Amino acid sequence: MAEARCLVLGGSGHVGSAVVERLARAGAQVAFTYHRQAQRAEEIARDSGAVAMPYDAADVAPDFSRLWPGQPIDAVVQCIGTAGDPALYRLHEEGYAKFLATTLEEWRAMQDITATSTFIALKALAPRLAQPANVLVVGSIDGVKIVPAPVHYAAAKSAAAGMVRALAKALGSRGVCVNMIALGILDGGVGALLSDTLRAQYIKHCSLGRLGRSAEVAELVSWMALHNRYVSGQAIVLDGGL
Repeated sequence: MAEARCLVLGGSGHVGSAVVERLARAGAQVAFTYHRQAQRAEEIARDSGAVAMPYDAADVAPDFSRLWPGQPIDAVVQCIGTAGDPALYRLHEEGYAKFLATTLEEWRAMQDITATSTFIALKALAPRLAQPANVLVVGSIDGVKIVPAPVHYAAAKSAAAGMVRALAKALGSRGVCVNMIALGILDGGVGALLSDTLRAQYIKHCSLGRLGRSAEVAELVSWMALHNRYVSGQAIVLDGGL
């Protein structure tokens, strides 16, 4: 859909930046938010022609009114997330030790950034969505499969997956499709935090025998954002056949 208006939340990260670039290359009008990576956001905006907008996921009343004033938004892609404490992905102990090492503060922060921010942003954007439109939440297989993930990380991704299913019903009557892209381990982003042992185990059990790439995620997201009209309420797993 050329000239579609697409907003990428968290567009300066490993996956988000690839999504911004791919949507722009497809001919869409793209805007994206960033938080701390101002210099990286400037580079992405310059290279892609997208509009960069500072945004804090903790904002309880986000204002997106300056983006395409008076015009509907055709697609929203939620890429905002956090891995939490990197040490939890490097510990050699089993999951029991990782679970005990996770604090209540870390649990709350993970839920706020992953699930609560998604709820707040989509609630603010829902009245702006075109009919039809697509909402895509970039999640993780940690929320839909049993894998050795930090408990608070998997719980937050599961909350986002449940939100997607409920929103598919809530927004379906307006022609809005809502889906999650549940990612396996990629060659960057959170995947870079994993220990060599965990990475090797993933590759061993992955049917394709390798990690995923952000460009592959962006290809799927781009098609779903610009062309999907009937897939809704799904967690589409992109993990190379784990």
